[in-house]
Amino acid sequence: MRPHGSKTRLADAAMERAWALEEAPVRDAEALFHAYLVAARAGNVDAMNNVGLHYAYGDGVRRDAALGARWLRRAALKGDALAAFNLGLFYAQGRGLRKNPAMARKWYWRSLSSGNLDAAANLADLLFASKDPKDWPQAVALYRQSMKRGNTAARYNLGLAYEQGKGTRRNRKKALQLYREAAEAGDVDAQLALGWCYLNGVGGPQDSLAAFRWYEQAARQREPRALFSLGEMFLEGLGIPPSQERALRYLRAAAELGHARSRRWLKHLEREPAPDTKPEAGTTSNPEPSAEPSPGPETPGPA
Repeated sequence: MRPHGSKTRLADAAMERAWALEEAPVRDAEALFHAYLVAARAGNVDAMNNVGLHYAYGDGVRRDAALGARWLRRAALKGDALAAFNLGLFYAQGRGLRKNPAMARKWYWRSLSSGNLDAAANLADLLFASKDPKDWPQAVALYRQSMKRGNTAARYNLGLAYEQGKGTRRNRKKALQLYREAAEAGDVDAQLALGWCYLNGVGGPQDSLAAFRWYEQAARQREPRALFSLGEMFLEGLGIPPSQERALRYLRAAAELGHARSRRWLKHLEREPAPDTKPEAGTTSNPEPSAEPSPGPETPGPA
């Protein structure tokens, strides 16, 4: 949406300056912010979104999350789908605003309704985490929509819905298939879930070697839960020859990445053998979708 008359010329000139500053060899964040501010005050909606983000992140201006949210809201109410998405993201994560899932849901819906299909996966995460079972089928529908657009995390989360029977009929074979597809695309949560399913015979025959391979794939991405699981497999000899030396190596690597359970196990192993922590049959690999919503792109603006 663009202003009219003299304001149009002012906004266009300010945006041209902003784009030139974006492409400059040395980034001048303060000058960039002021160029966007001039354009936003003249009515340019893209600039309003960027001004909101500059304030939210303190990029070229003193950080003021509340003022940033006002600029984002102003742009969103004028129909800007990206501003509505960013506002939803800030409410969902409590980034500079009080965390408010209901408000996040509202702005994600507005963004999706305004044509930003990327909002579907973020909205689905909120609905899937809801305590109201009536929200879950809508989450599943949105995950399917996002999956068709190539969203790998949505494919993993849809698998989680099938595994848990949440929002759809439980189908662990289908869950395993979706986990495998997402894992092959590099999704670390799917690799971890696939390892767990193979280790416990969920959705198909138990296969310790396949579990080990998928845990290794996740561990290569420095996933501490996968490193812990590899340590556990070596410590307890779960389908592979036991090796305390290799178990300790994996547990230390996980502990260095902040994995609290690995730290507890390492302390325990200094005194006596590790406790039996084999997962109980029938449990799921992960209680909630773990894909973190990512910030939307700008048009253009601060990273």
